Amino acid sequence: MPAATLLLLLPAATHAQDVLSERLTDQIWEMNKTEIIHKLDGELEQRKAALMQEATVERANNLRKVLKVRAGIYEALDDISHAEVEYNEFVDVKPTDPMVYIDRGYFYMRQGQFDAALRDFTTGSRLAPAQPAFSYGSGRTLTRMGNYSAAIGQYDEAIRLAPRDSAAVLSRAEAYTQIEMYAQARVDFDRAIALGLRRDTDRFAVYFGRGYANIRLGDDVAAVRDFDAALSLQPRMVNALVWRGYARERLGQRQQALADYELALQASPDNNWIRTSIRRIRT
Repeated sequence: MPAATLLLLLPAATHAQDVLSERLTDQIWEMNKTEIIHKLDGELEQRKAALMQEATVERANNLRKVLKVRAGIYEALDDISHAEVEYNEFVDVKPTDPMVYIDRGYFYMRQGQFDAALRDFTTGSRLAPAQPAFSYGSGRTLTRMGNYSAAIGQYDEAIRLAPRDSAAVLSRAEAYTQIEMYAQARVDFDRAIALGLRRDTDRFAVYFGRGYANIRLGDDVAAVRDFDAALSLQPRMVNALVWRGYARERLGQRQQALADYELALQASPDNNWIRTSIRRIRT
């Protein structure tokens, strides 16, 4: 069975309601996205004019907010070319804020433009070398590209800058898993759990990932405990059911393993590996 992919969810497209001006906030979910863009056109021109009269950090930030909203809406409409135009204007607003390269970098990553994403994260890191988000973004991009060894180097730097960043530790653990460095992965999974993870998706990932590492390291008892924890968060996740069944089968717990495989088959009826495992136990 191939190694399970353990990628964290990438940041989603910008939520417009988080950054709209007060007079538009209450209307956001009652309007069509294209109507919102039309209304933002007027606000954008006003803020550009104000910035031309007196370039201040506050006005620049306000202008960036509108441009970021427009970019997010265009992206949600799958109008990627217009979204990129908005992100480019967003980045070009002066005075420069290095964090703009985070937003455009993740936009490029979502579009599969990995080289462009890496350029943005690298530029941001050069402008703000103490900010771990840029190394982390580079790590996420390299992970998407399948270059796990290089991704680990970027996660190393992010963790050096922010030792208590559990997301970076978890991401490094997943990268170690992909290159079959299971002992190192387990150390990082342990560390991420100790640091704490806020999102259920991350908690699932850390227990599932550690369970998989434990199977590969031959610790099936610990693996079952981890898959129990993962399945308490996502009870119908096929991969977790399959791997817990596999660990139970290796422990001689054939009936429990069969129950896991049968549940997994209900969710994935065309999976031949699961069917083969069920036949193996029943014969």
